[in-house]
Amino acid sequence: MAPRATPLRAPSRAARPPGPVGVTMKVVRGLFSPLPRLRTPVATLGAFDGVHRGHQRILAETVSWARSLHGQSLVVTFDPLPKAVVGRAGALCITSLPHRLALMERCGLHLAVVVPFDATVAALPAEEFVGRVLLGWLGARHLVFGRDSTFGRGGAGNLRLLRRLEDQGVLSVRSPAPVRYRGKVISSTAIRQAIASGDLRAAAAMLGRPFSLLGTVVPGHRRGRALGFPTANLDLHHEAIPPDGIYATLARVGRKAYPALTYVGRRPTFLRDAAETSIEVHLIGVEADLYGRDIEVQFVAKLRDDQRFPTAQALVAQMEADRAQALALIARQRRNEPLAARRS
Repeated sequence: MAPRATPLRAPSRAARPPGPVGVTMKVVRGLFSPLPRLRTPVATLGAFDGVHRGHQRILAETVSWARSLHGQSLVVTFDPLPKAVVGRAGALCITSLPHRLALMERCGLHLAVVVPFDATVAALPAEEFVGRVLLGWLGARHLVFGRDSTFGRGGAGNLRLLRRLEDQGVLSVRSPAPVRYRGKVISSTAIRQAIASGDLRAAAAMLGRPFSLLGTVVPGHRRGRALGFPTANLDLHHEAIPPDGIYATLARVGRKAYPALTYVGRRPTFLRDAAETSIEVHLIGVEADLYGRDIEVQFVAKLRDDQRFPTAQALVAQMEADRAQALALIARQRRNEPLAARRS
């Protein structure tokens, strides 16, 4: 028997879980845009694609240092990601900009500065970036920086350069040790590879949280509703997706998370040779009009591969079994969450 549906009021699209220290992060977009008044700013700088455990250590150090100085913490990040401009054009990101900002806010930062990354910014010499952007515009004389990170023209801005500037009294620098997984430094590249191969356990271990996608609900063909499984169809803003299949997931809408079935695939039962992969989320036992809203989908486990069914009735029977299995897996995960948290 299908779970009884309960109505859900769609929250404001901007709704996000608050940061751990009760800080609502402000966002400034554009290089040299007007800034809020900053008190002893402590900055960090980077793409932060995925906001993984290594990034989280850097962001936590930024917040902690700012707190010790009775100052404010800020992150400078880029959109599009630098790799899309000077590297592998067309490569998918782990987290789109809205997803990245939501995850950064949960780290307790006061301010995020989004710099549009283009050829002009890419050509800016590293020392000029420090002088004009970090010191001149942001007034940040305290910087937390990743040991393998780079910035500026040709990637000349690195920890060695920053240490030299520190020796000259230009700024103070901290560089936390990198975080490792299975003996290797965690990187966005390694996480993208894990997602693409379907190793969501490894991806979650490196991310420090379940792998998730953030997408905007867009109109679909409404086939799921006709079958008794209404779905929210997501536009993912070029985020990396796992292999085709049916997954047990949690769908976060505003401040609440709901058990869900998520389909990744090309709908072979209804379409032949579909060009694009679809992401469809069935919120179990929930009714809502979520068009235009953002949903974060946290992946719990893969249930099965995508497949073509001979009839719609056969598909429905399998989806009912999928739903029961998903609810059992999600209930088990929720029971184990406190233990998992103690182990991390």
